[in-house]
Amino acid sequence: MNIQDMNLADWAAVLLAPVTIAGAVVAALAWRTSVGVRRDQADAEQKRRHREMRPDLHLTLDMRWPPEVGLVVVKLMCPRDVERYDRIRVEVRDDGKNRQPRHGVTAEHIRQQVWGPFRLRPGTDGADADGRAAEQNGQEVTDSWLFTVERTTPPAWYSGGDSAWRRDYVDEPLRLRIEVGLGDQSWVEMQEVSQPQRSAYEDGGLTVV
Repeated sequence: MNIQDMNLADWAAVLLAPVTIAGAVVAALAWRTSVGVRRDQADAEQKRRHREMRPDLHLTLDMRWPPEVGLVVVKLMCPRDVERYDRIRVEVRDDGKNRQPRHGVTAEHIRQQVWGPFRLRPGTDGADADGRAAEQNGQEVTDSWLFTVERTTPPAWYSGGDSAWRRDYVDEPLRLRIEVGLGDQSWVEMQEVSQPQRSAYEDGGLTVV
């Protein structure tokens, strides 16, 4: 169209075109912002609900049996708006020392050894063959999971044998990683349970966390 042939309406359309485009851009940005706000709000709500649904676990280490065997009781206390959880996985954590492979001792040898006073009794209460981890099905709130533990023994290359091993871990806690699941959600806690001191029981006692 020739400029000379443009009427008032044509000029108005030309002049308003940038305004229309700017308005469309602003509207698109506002929509994207609104979507982002709603997503952030949904994420915040999901995180809040996840925090509220976190299980409250009370741990007991009972050593009233022969001194080589004990029982870890994981009691499920709350929250009130969850009646039952689906599963639990308990792992024994090592003592935290940094051990490096050396002559005759590979990284795999070190990994296989449970470095601590207790391990889960293999093949019992859902424990694996190494006594490192155990899995069990769900429980209702106020019920308990039971895990049998036994005192660890030193690896063949450990200097000092059983007596030195026991002295090294005589006052060391049982260190656990506990994961409780409900549907596709899970909660993880790191717990330490002190070894019970001999008191009313000749071969043990009771420690509650």
